[in-house]
Amino acid sequence: MATVVHFQIGAGWNRNRADATRDALVDMARRFESDILLIANGHHGDAKDGIAIASLQVRVGMSAQVLASGPDEEAALRALLPLLQEG
Repeated sequence: MATVVHFQIGAGWNRNRADATRDALVDMARRFESDILLIANGHHGDAKDGIAIASLQVRVGMSAQVLASGPDEEAALRALLPLLQEG
């Protein structure tokens, strides 16, 4: 079963910190077995792929969703949401 969470992108995704926040997100996502997608701007990207996340052009205040599907999806969402919402 997949879990989807809707949220707003936090301050860590501003121009000065977006690269570091993206790298932290990818590093964290790779720790989980579940498939994890970030959905923004009408597109989706694998949270374990930095290039895919960069292509979404995520910015502060943007509405987005994260979808996790797999054996540790709940733990993955608990770990990733603070990075997405706060940075």
